[in-house]
Amino acid sequence: MIRLLVLMLLGISSTVAKDTVHILLWFDTEDYIEPAADDAALRIATDLTDSGVRATFKIVGEKARVLQARGRTDVIRALARHAIGYHSNFHSVQPVAAVYLKRLGMLEGAEEFERREKPGILDLKRIFGIGPVCYGQPGSSWAPQTYTALRHLGVPVYLDEGTQVGLNEQPFWYGGLLNIYNQGRYLIRPDLDREQNNQRIYKNLEAGVDRLASSGGGVISTYFHPTEFVTTEFWDAVNFKEGAAREREAWQRPHARTRDDSERCFRILRAYVDAVKKLHNVDFVTAQDLFTTLPESGPAAAR
Repeated sequence: MIRLLVLMLLGISSTVAKDTVHILLWFDTEDYIEPAADDAALRIATDLTDSGVRATFKIVGEKARVLQARGRTDVIRALARHAIGYHSNFHSVQPVAAVYLKRLGMLEGAEEFERREKPGILDLKRIFGIGPVCYGQPGSSWAPQTYTALRHLGVPVYLDEGTQVGLNEQPFWYGGLLNIYNQGRYLIRPDLDREQNNQRIYKNLEAGVDRLASSGGGVISTYFHPTEFVTTEFWDAVNFKEGAAREREAWQRPHARTRDDSERCFRILRAYVDAVKKLHNVDFVTAQDLFTTLPESGPAAAR
């Protein structure tokens, strides 16, 4: 515990898992416009539970409220069996965090982030019965003030992907949070739309596992969006592209995949899970698992 506190005070250090290669499977659960995205989240969460795999679902505050308003207690229960993260209150509705924090300092920016985002976190706690273990920005809307606010809000992990911060393509401590971010070669995800690419992606997975295993272990990050499994375009690109502002009554639903095409996407995810399970000394973990176990495994000094 003392070592962990020291590392958090120092701000940044690399973190190396012990022996095992961990696959962190996470889903940005954000589409509150297309109802079929609710069913996709239910299908994914249920299939993973049936496979004995727990994932991390980062949920937008408005998505949680919409699930409740639609009476989708089945989706809420299924997601609650996994780790719950927070993915902002309204995602792509302007102003996003990087915009409203742009001209604010660290402390006043943290206060503004908490003022705008705390209601969404409280709604997740109310609807799912548990607070989020992690946060990740909508799109590329990263901002340094979020770290101070997240610590105050009791959210200990920053989980997303981008290039703003990073260290050795592995989880690291920064701003008092465990960051799984900027994973580089260790961000690996099957291609849902160009299935012919997946043979190469599986080779990259095996090579990444071998590299990490030979150096004592590590983390591979894999993410999707449930809406990807049922739509051919993102809900926010349809309605809020390049910062567009559109009133709720004018929101448009994204173009849907055919049933057969959706089933193909679910099959690709199942095949990936099955392939990971066959790898030696590899397991699936959640953001909560990493926060609990990685500090105890002995964080290495930053190189």
